[in-house]
Amino acid sequence: MTEDAKKSDDSIKISKSTLKWLGIVCVAFIAGITLGTITATSGISGNAVAQPQPQPSGDWSFVAADPAIGPVDAKVTVVEFADFQCPYCGIAYGKDIGGAQYDKMRGTATKITDEYAKQGKIRFVYHVMAFLGQESIDSANAAFCAREIGGDEAFFKMHDKLFDKQSGENEGAFSKDNLKTYAAEAGFNTTAMMDCISSGKYDSVVQQSNSLSNGVGVQGTPTYALNNAVVPNGAIYATLKSAVDAALAK
Repeated sequence: MTEDAKKSDDSIKISKSTLKWLGIVCVAFIAGITLGTITATSGISGNAVAQPQPQPSGDWSFVAADPAIGPVDAKVTVVEFADFQCPYCGIAYGKDIGGAQYDKMRGTATKITDEYAKQGKIRFVYHVMAFLGQESIDSANAAFCAREIGGDEAFFKMHDKLFDKQSGENEGAFSKDNLKTYAAEAGFNTTAMMDCISSGKYDSVVQQSNSLSNGVGVQGTPTYALNNAVVPNGAIYATLKSAVDAALAK
């Protein structure tokens, strides 16, 4: 068993392996800070409300093909760029790791989806990035396999299962055998699903998604864009909510 360490009185216990996991992925955040991705030290403590900023020229048309929740013709589209292995993406999903210092971003993606997209107010798009290793690719492939079977609703059902099971980086949590188990638990216990996971049917699609993200200036996760413009510090719930509300009010 790993030895737990307390970071502070107001933080939850997290294992040494999780601390290492969080620390490694900080590199991705630091690389993306100028693009609107938050870092573990500065992004979550910022109080300024940032508005979407003009981005480097790029083709955002790929967003139309990504899995989404909410009306196609919505006035506002929010895109989340995320890696299923990224612990900060897990926090934005709502995972209870990292302690109180991450509370400003805890559940951002889920709250925006529940409060806006599922209410028909906006369109929430999930764009896969998979740059943390083979298990990032394999988990994203599994989500696309679910989408093949049941459309976007199935993708997000598998998406939730993957974030619920997220644990460490390339340590076996998203091995293909485990992914098959998770798929069965999510209701996709079919030969087609298992074969899709085994073959890596959507690996090339997943790998291309990284290039598409880089093409619009996104290099870290989680990154949030609103109407084709990255929202600085958008992983902070209050910041993204303010940007969404301002766009809806126009």
